Amino acid sequence: MDKKMLVELDDIAKTVGLVLGRRNVAPSDRIFEDLGAESADMLNIVVTVEEKYGITIDEMCVPSIRTIVDLYELVRRTAA
Repeated sequence: MDKKMLVELDDIAKTVGLVLGRRNVAPSDRIFEDLGAESADMLNIVVTVEEKYGITIDEMCVPSIRTIVDLYELVRRTAA
């Protein structure tokens, strides 16, 4: 997989929605408060995103992921 893969905010939102079984996930949605995710869900989201984009997200960064945009920014920085 190409390391310069284009990461789209909409793709991240759709991926989170698929993992959580939710439709119409907005970039501003808070993963826990708005989408009802639990710790295990966050782990599944991170693993799914890592596999999709061929990246490894630092475990220390996971607690800072609060919104879809936070996850998107982290994936962009990691994939760059």
